Amino acid sequence: MKKFKFSIEGNSYSVNIKSVDGNKAEIEVNGKSYNVGLEQEVNTLKTPILVRKEVQTNPVENKITVKAAPVSASAKPSANAIKSPLPGSIIRIITTVGATVKEGDVLLIMESMKMENNILAEKNGVIKSIAVTAGQAVLQDDILMDME
Repeated sequence: MKKFKFSIEGNSYSVNIKSVDGNKAEIEVNGKSYNVGLEQEVNTLKTPILVRKEVQTNPVENKITVKAAPVSASAKPSANAIKSPLPGSIIRIITTVGATVKEGDVLLIMESMKMENNILAEKNGVIKSIAVTAGQAVLQDDILMDME
């Protein structure tokens, strides 16, 4: 635990405090062990040690047995997809499919952290599809709309 060097009446002592529990201490003085009592209790933090069993995995369980079908080109979002900037829920959709929008137009309103946020068009274009409905909860980066 801790090591100290003492000089008492010209004699040198090397003291190693091995452990302290309440008002009892185990020390070693110049290589000889002693159990001593302390006049006042030393407060020490007793942090529990968390012991967990190692998780055993079976390598066969981690194999993928079903292959997913490729996503069709029409189902993939384009590079012009409008994504949710933060998690929340859709309050109102202002635009419609086929509508022509200009940069800065409000497309929909979503609530996040008890605040209403306007989702704006980042550039001019036509709304190709709307992937959300009013009342729907969305996560950050979920596709809201797709533009052409």
